[in-house]
Amino acid sequence: MSYTSFSIARPGRAYDGIVFGSEEWSALVGRQFAILEEGGATTIVGGFAAGIGKFINVNTYPDVESSVRVIARLAAEQLAEVESSGPFIPTEEMFGLMAGQ
Repeated sequence: MSYTSFSIARPGRAYDGIVFGSEEWSALVGRQFAILEEGGATTIVGGFAAGIGKFINVNTYPDVESSVRVIARLAAEQLAEVESSGPFIPTEEMFGLMAGQ
């Protein structure tokens, strides 16, 4: 069963001192996207939320375990410091759960 997550993160320590647009930066970004691809992730939306100064991503994975493995790999390689990641539930579904349906 597929799993959709909502994640809040910032670049990891691997990016410290790396110049935006440099070959090193491109290699790190490439590695980060490769990990997502290997985990079967499909990015629904991703971007920077200026109000909180973090990156927000909504990704769909083949299953929960794939999402967990991706987060673990990004953290282990210090590519991302994930502040929060969990299920993304449509508003209507959440209201139904809250109402006990």
